[in-house]
Amino acid sequence: MTSATYVILSGALSFGAPLAVAVYEIVTLRRRGGGGDDGRDPPPAGPKPLPDCLQPHVLLQPRRIRELQDA
Repeated sequence: MTSATYVILSGALSFGAPLAVAVYEIVTLRRRGGGGDDGRDPPPAGPKPLPDCLQPHVLLQPRRIRELQDA
């Protein structure tokens, strides 16, 4: 096998298969999506609030300030 054939086959294997899968996914999304109304509610505008376990309560509490003493 010549070096040019090896490079072409290697590139086709590396980029061809993922590219073919990506094109297939795009085609099937366009068929399914269609942009029409599917009866579902639209997503809410804006980010979701954080759950209680992720709220930064510790950061909101005032911290004690240390006073330096003369040595």
